[in-house]
Amino acid sequence: MKPKIIYHDLKEAFERLEYKIILDNGNFKSGYCILEDEKIIVINKNKPFESRINSLCLILSSINISDIYLKPYIRELIENRK
Repeated sequence: MKPKIIYHDLKEAFERLEYKIILDNGNFKSGYCILEDEKIIVINKNKPFESRINSLCLILSSINISDIYLKPYIRELIENRK
């Protein structure tokens, strides 16, 4: 499957979890935080889609995703990164 499609599906999953995703340029690692009750993920725009996918999967593996539907291949990606 194409990385852009995977990335799009991951972004949709985070939207259902009420996370705000921010794409930005810079010399930083991607990550997430909670700022005044707003769940935010910052993704480095300079990184290739594979790196962005890896970051989003690592974040998903560290939060509770049992209450939302994820496409089976997304769940498999998350399990492979644990």
